[in-house]
Amino acid sequence: MTDAMMAPLGAGLRTKIGVPAGWFRGTHVEMVEQVAAHGFTAFEALGAVEWEEKDAVRAKCEELGVSVSAVRGGGTIVKDGPVNPDYHATFEEQLRTNIEHALALGAKKVVGLAGQFREGVAKEVQMDALVQAGKRVSPMLEDAGIMLVWEPLNVKVNHGGYALVTSDDAADVVRRTGSPNVKILFDVYHQQISEGDVSRNIQAYINEIGHFHFGDNPGRHEPGTGELNYTMIFKAIYEAGYRDIVAAELAKTMDTEDALRAIASCARW
Repeated sequence: MTDAMMAPLGAGLRTKIGVPAGWFRGTHVEMVEQVAAHGFTAFEALGAVEWEEKDAVRAKCEELGVSVSAVRGGGTIVKDGPVNPDYHATFEEQLRTNIEHALALGAKKVVGLAGQFREGVAKEVQMDALVQAGKRVSPMLEDAGIMLVWEPLNVKVNHGGYALVTSDDAADVVRRTGSPNVKILFDVYHQQISEGDVSRNIQAYINEIGHFHFGDNPGRHEPGTGELNYTMIFKAIYEAGYRDIVAAELAKTMDTEDALRAIASCARW
């Protein structure tokens, strides 16, 4: 069978994979075309809020049956963020702007970042601030039909000093916020480093999880380059009842075709 006769790499996947738009060349519309040509039905580009041709991207996505997953919402990693109540007005304005960008693109989720841990302030006080930030923006999210997903990050390897680390803390924030439009972004790479026990934690927190990122560990590269069994993890996500986009957020170590093949091979079982 020739390459031209072979099914696209992303055809027939059990997991709805969001591939990085930045792996493809050309205009943003051409990137969408390449996502679809490879057989994938979704892409992620957090920085797509800055794309100029949003209407054209959305039209092309609708034409080709491609979904946009999460885009940037608000907050920070390395600076003061919504764990500080003084930041809440800024956070609200960031979300207001980026919700409009998300709607223009057709995206349904925006990522929230908690900011740096505030030395000398109890963690419980800072988690309460995240709850209050979520409650403050929930009406806006609900009116727009957009979900805010708070992202825990690891502090051991990549993001020292970040305030939101564990699934348990993030899930508690989500429960106390009390909005169906505020959930967790469960990044498998980060949570493997921070707490391990990935499959059990997916099952335990699935009601609070609204989005997934993945990359292998160590290195945050393609599945198969590290210690994580992504066939098992994708299956665990599926069996927990999640049917939405699971997005690759990783640095590829091989050419794009091989990287896409590595991902797709884990999403069939």
